[in-house]
Amino acid sequence: MQELPLSIGTDLSAAAVSCKGEVFVMLSPKAFPPGQPLQLTLFPGSDRALPLQVRCIGSKLQPDQRFEVRTRLINLSRNARQQLTEAFGS
Repeated sequence: MQELPLSIGTDLSAAAVSCKGEVFVMLSPKAFPPGQPLQLTLFPGSDRALPLQVRCIGSKLQPDQRFEVRTRLINLSRNARQQLTEAFGS
């Protein structure tokens, strides 16, 4: 599974693992309740940094003690969608 660097807000590091249609999945050290809006940055601190707005669908604890957090992309521009397609090779 490909893990891309991701930040949640300004202080939480996570990993993006997939993006299919409107569903964006990440691995996070913290769970989030369904419906919670989140501000993400894919490739934080790089010239490819991509801000994303998502709303949590649900979180599930994984064996490695991280949470698989499923989210729905909101307010996604055409350019951002293209960047996500390139990042995930889909």
